[in-house]
Amino acid sequence: MNSSEITFKYFKYPHHFSKHQTQPETCGICGLSLSGYRGSFIGEIELEFVCEDCLVLGKSADKEVYTNQGNIEELRKQLKGLQPELTHKELTVLVAARNTELEQRTPAPVTWQDFLWPVHCGNYCCYIKEVGKADLNDLAEGGDGQAFFENNLTDADTDAEEVWEAIRPDSPPNATLAYSVGVYLFQCLYCAEYLILWACD
Repeated sequence: MNSSEITFKYFKYPHHFSKHQTQPETCGICGLSLSGYRGSFIGEIELEFVCEDCLVLGKSADKEVYTNQGNIEELRKQLKGLQPELTHKELTVLVAARNTELEQRTPAPVTWQDFLWPVHCGNYCCYIKEVGKADLNDLAEGGDGQAFFENNLTDADTDAEEVWEAIRPDSPPNATLAYSVGVYLFQCLYCAEYLILWACD
């Protein structure tokens, strides 16, 4: 599989903002030496590295290992509200398919803390990248990055002003340099609304 052709529904820049490595390593699933992704992996067995082919094909399910944590309750709730005509079986199948795509076929972003993946318009959002003040100012109408940050936070209890002061000033090109506060930008696949999570070390 040509890695330049690989795309992930829920992760826009996986080669820049995950633990992707181009240097071949032995895959803990297929045993081949290929490029791919280092942990963190969630599961009963210890798995340190998965090649990109195995991740794309969802073969981590064979080992009962997951890359991300889906918010199944929120996903089900939103889908039920948006598509009330779905039968219980149809809803269960749709939730399972979206959860499998996220948890077994999507790389994990580099973040300080584990989190439940945000849901919007009845689907998981796409992770864009870690952002700094420069990104937030660019995204904001009128250039007010602080207001954009506050208005798009998923955690309403955050002291947005205090966190804003600690956000890195630049626009990170990848996940190689971490600041004490990480700000993670997601976007809805349907309405294009942005959602923001943050964490600290």
